[in-house]
Amino acid sequence: MPDMARARAHAFVLTDSRPLRFTTLLLFYLTQGFPIGLFFFALPAWMAANGVGTGAIASVVGAAALPWTLKIANGFLIDRYTFLPMGRRRVWIIGAQGTLVMTLIAGAALSPAAHNVVQIAALGFLANLAVTFQDVGIDSLAIDIMPEEERARAGGIMAGAQFVGASLTTATGGWLLARFGIATCLLVLAVIPALVMLFATVIREREGEKRLPWSPGRSHPHNDTLVVEAWWPLLRSATRAVLAPVSLLLLPILLIRVIPEGGFEAFHPVLYQQYAGWTPTQYTGFISALTLASGLCGILAGGWLVGRIGPQRAVALALAIGMLSTAAMGANSSAWSDERVLMAFQIAMETTRLIYFIAVLTLAMRVCNPAVAATQFTIYMGISNFGRPIGAALAANTSGAGNAPLLYFSIAAIWGMGLLLVLLVRYPGEERHEQYGAERLPHGEGPAPEYD
Repeated sequence: MPDMARARAHAFVLTDSRPLRFTTLLLFYLTQGFPIGLFFFALPAWMAANGVGTGAIASVVGAAALPWTLKIANGFLIDRYTFLPMGRRRVWIIGAQGTLVMTLIAGAALSPAAHNVVQIAALGFLANLAVTFQDVGIDSLAIDIMPEEERARAGGIMAGAQFVGASLTTATGGWLLARFGIATCLLVLAVIPALVMLFATVIREREGEKRLPWSPGRSHPHNDTLVVEAWWPLLRSATRAVLAPVSLLLLPILLIRVIPEGGFEAFHPVLYQQYAGWTPTQYTGFISALTLASGLCGILAGGWLVGRIGPQRAVALALAIGMLSTAAMGANSSAWSDERVLMAFQIAMETTRLIYFIAVLTLAMRVCNPAVAATQFTIYMGISNFGRPIGAALAANTSGAGNAPLLYFSIAAIWGMGLLLVLLVRYPGEERHEQYGAERLPHGEGPAPEYD
């Protein structure tokens, strides 16, 4: 009996099981891809097929992207308020996942028409708001419980699983929208997030914690020492860490990562259907297959590859590929009716997106000060996600105004400036971060950037 009690105490405890830690990241990042695939790909394609213009589609993409820019506030809330008997992060994760499920069910009940931009935009905002809280909770949990040697692999899983989730939702959502309409689509897509929410009620962060508020258990002594009881120390430490010189020079690299995605998500449904003659199902099927392949590569080999190349060189490689590809696309608008050109460009962009995402996650983790790592990492990711609505606005003011090539030239110029910065600045390596940079960041100083 004592052995059985001991086994139950250690069952589904994240700090006791490496496979469980990776599985948890995989499942929650998978469901993060659901609102991305739905509101950035499947629904825009469905709206375009029903005659909705680029400006209106950009409004939906922008509304869905907006919560990702608010993650800065989410991190402070999750660090400041929690229910320690259930762990530092899990109560937020469960609540956010439940909100996502309820938003999809509410959307099914409303069943908005394709031209009802306000309702679709509102649903996109609420679903992505829920997922951003889940995302911050999972990111913070990973920083809390992941040893350093697991983080590169974790970055690959995080990027890959989100891509796979977006891919599955893009394909499934596009097919369901075409065959059965929006109500059935949203109800079906609520099933897997609901199951993952139930999974979150079974796991525990550390031994002895409650699974649910009414379950037996207590807060872990490790978490009792980390509780933040006032706003000012948290705000002061996080601000000093983010304003360190090396941190400030990372911010532009984070910001420009998602600008192309916001622009292409708004314009590409129109590009593929009006220029190349594709149907919405063909477009979502292609995007889904490409994202799925990219996600699987990220899960299986992405972290290893970026580790071999080095995250800074990997970011430079991604920026170079992206800059050259977008400039070539803008210069060859006469070839946009050739589906081979469009497919080759999309493959180049997906390769860029995967490498960039995994590499910049690793760079951000290295720059983080361990004392406020969860909040600081969330600030970085929140700043990164400002790029998506910027990209959507760029699409509305270029392609939406009748000058589609300018969208690609603008993105190429932005990425060219990012490439120049990455080539000039040397960001911390793993050993330097652990032994030197992290010790200095709490005082707001940090290592000065090195220039080649």
